[in-house]
Parts: sequence; C-alpha cells; structure tokens
Amino acid sequence: MRKLFYLISAITISLAVSATDLWTGSKDVTWGEGNSLQLEAAKFAEAQPGQKIVVSFAEGATDGIEFKVMNATFDHLPGSREAAWIKDAAIYEQFLTKAAVDSIKRYGLELIGAHFTVTKVELLDGKELKSGYTVWTGFFWADEWSTLELYRDGYSNVDFSKIEAVRFYSEAKGPEYVINFMSKFDSEPDFFGNQTAMTDGEGYKELPLTDELRTKIATAEHWLVQFNKETLDPFNVTDVVLVYKPGEEPTDPDPTPDPDPTPDPDDQAVENTMVTTQAVKIFENGQVVVLKNGIRYNALGVEIK
Repeated sequence: MRKLFYLISAITISLAVSATDLWTGSKDVTWGEGNSLQLEAAKFAEAQPGQKIVVSFAEGATDGIEFKVMNATFDHLPGSREAAWIKDAAIYEQFLTKAAVDSIKRYGLELIGAHFTVTKVELLDGKELKSGYTVWTGFFWADEWSTLELYRDGYSNVDFSKIEAVRFYSEAKGPEYVINFMSKFDSEPDFFGNQTAMTDGEGYKELPLTDELRTKIATAEHWLVQFNKETLDPFNVTDVVLVYKPGEEPTDPDPTPDPDPTPDPDDQAVENTMVTTQAVKIFENGQVVVLKNGIRYNALGVEIK
C-alpha cells in the first residue's frame, strides 16, 4: 500500500511539473473585435508537438470554440477542428501538431467563439505523434455517422508530391467500420475515398494517393472524415497522418514550412534567384504561391512548373 501511495504521489508530482499555466482569470469571449482571449507568442516558447492546450470554462458555454493564429490573416490553428462544440463543456483539449507549434511560437494564439467564459488555459503533456506529417491529432468519438471536420490550415502548406498515402488512426476493435473521406457531402467530385479503397494496418486505415487524388485533397476547402461504427462499439479516432513516399522523409520529422513563406533577403535557396528581387506572395486555388523574378514557387521554395 505504501509503495502504491508513493507511486501515485510521484505521478501526481510529475504531472504537476509538466503543466504550464498560460492564463488564469475570467474572460467572457464572444464574436467581435476585442472580445477574444489573446495569448502572446512568448507564452509558447517551450511548447512541443504532441502537447495539448487545455481550456477550462465556467458554466454556460454555448456553440463552439475556434483556435486562431495571430498572424495578419488570423488563420485557424493547424490541426484545429471545425465544429468544435463546447456546449455545457467544462474543458476543451487542443493537441498540437508540429505546424501548430511553429505558428503559435511565431505569432501567438487567439481563442474566439459565440459565447463562453474562459477561466484557465494550460499547456500540458499530451501524446507522442505518429511517424509522418500530422494533419490532426487528438480524440474524436466515432459512433453513428460521426464526422471529423478539419480546417485546411492543417495541410495547406504540404508538398503533396512527396506524399504516398493518408492514414486514419483509431482505437477501433476491428476494421469493420465505415469511413468516408471527402470535402463535401453528397458530391461525387469532392469524394476522395472510403474503406473499400483503403488498406488496413495495425490501428489504422490507409488511403493510397494517385496524382488526381493528391490534387483534389491538396486544394480542398476543408476535410470531412466520416465514421459509422457499424457492428463495432463506438471508438476514438486519434490521428490523421500523411505518409511520405520512400526517400522523401524529411530529416526533421514532420517539418512545417514557414507560415509566412516570403523569402528572407539572406536566403540563398532556390539557386540564389530569390535574393535579388523582392518576392510577392499570392494565393492560387487556396495555395501559397511566391513570385520571384517571374518564376513561381510553392511555400517550400520549390519552383512550380
């Protein structure tokens, strides 16, 4: 019994040490300028991929919560969910991808929504990320026709020419469930694939990508991943991950392009052509395109042919 007490105490101490209070108080959050809760970038200096931001609410939360990066366009935090409902909730957990960490370390974070009163925001230990490029990680309860909705900010800067497949990890007790991957309901052109087009691995289903599929999912306005448990018990979905082609894996696991990809004047990348003339950043088909000396580059600095 004493050993058990010491073990529980040690675990409690360890969890306490790993917790970082980002903000404490009482803030009524609603739509409109000045009504959000903003956390400066310096607060996230020690944030790591896989950790989670935990937002605590007072009673009476309604509708949903949105996590936004405080850059010039207040993009949604990469890896955050559309339809993140918090009605009657006490807390909401937002797990951090590599792209999310890079963004908030540079710009900071804004919390906004229809109505909720924040009482605390913490940065806590979360989970170990899977191998590959994590678009989303967390816990999503899959029951009958449950749909995970993801903002495009989680994949908008990915070079899909290097991606071989999309994996959907879950804690399902078997593969006998329905999964539909798409960008719109009831639209054949916006349907990417279901379980019949996927292979089963240990704890995941995987959709192999063709060139046509790469274009469709890369330019989609958002991703909808729908689940129906069928005869299985309800289960958690835990990760959506892009699998690299052999030999395309980055040296830095799960790399994220600069969220503001305008080249630095000292950057000697792309055969030094991006140094002599000021670059112009535009958006084409939802993708970041950098114009330099009449040449078009993607967010990774790779020339677009």
